[in-house]
Amino acid sequence: MSNTQKIVLANNLCMTLLILVLDNIYPGENMVQYVKYTVMFTLFLSAALTKKEFPEQKIMALSFFFVIIADFFLVVAPTLWNKNFAALGMMGFFSAYICLIAAYQKGFKVGGAERVSAIPIILIFLYVFLSIQPYLVGFMSIPAFFFGIVLCYMTWTAVCTIFRSYFTPKIAGLIALSASLMFICDIGVAFSLFHPLYSNISTIWPQNVVWTAYIQGWTLLVVVINEKDFINF
Repeated sequence: MSNTQKIVLANNLCMTLLILVLDNIYPGENMVQYVKYTVMFTLFLSAALTKKEFPEQKIMALSFFFVIIADFFLVVAPTLWNKNFAALGMMGFFSAYICLIAAYQKGFKVGGAERVSAIPIILIFLYVFLSIQPYLVGFMSIPAFFFGIVLCYMTWTAVCTIFRSYFTPKIAGLIALSASLMFICDIGVAFSLFHPLYSNISTIWPQNVVWTAYIQGWTLLVVVINEKDFINF
């Protein structure tokens, strides 16, 4: 692991711990939201400014552009205007995950391991969707369902990079772990946004799970983008 990768991991681990502390001391405060957005914007800059040797790394870096747009609507905009921007945030992450799918598809195949890997992802998605569906207002259930499908496919194809032998074993493992953390994060977001049991600001532990998984998942992707030993030749 290069010095750059070690610095990225160490810095964002510290920032994650800081956010957890701030979230518990000052839940819902605008200052904390701005700190969160600053951390993600820093990750975006790290991904954008890194010299990339492979086209897949460029596609991965592009996903960060859509992430900071999504975070603006989900994290910053509610502090400026008293409105719900969840749909716009969802569109940003939808675009980010499409980029990741395009990067992870190399060497695509569907074998026994790939089929088995899909089972827990599908079961978790069905449980989450059925749990929040009664609380989705208007037509939100339709975009939420399709967003969930894209999220599940991104997670599944990321995990399957382990079996496809296009990326090196190290990179495939990091990709799979990164996507799994993003999956956990979005499950937490879904419950926080739509399920009344978890949407109360005083119930802070779901936010802790979301932001820990979120920052670490995207930090690992920056590590992947900084990797030289990237694909199997």
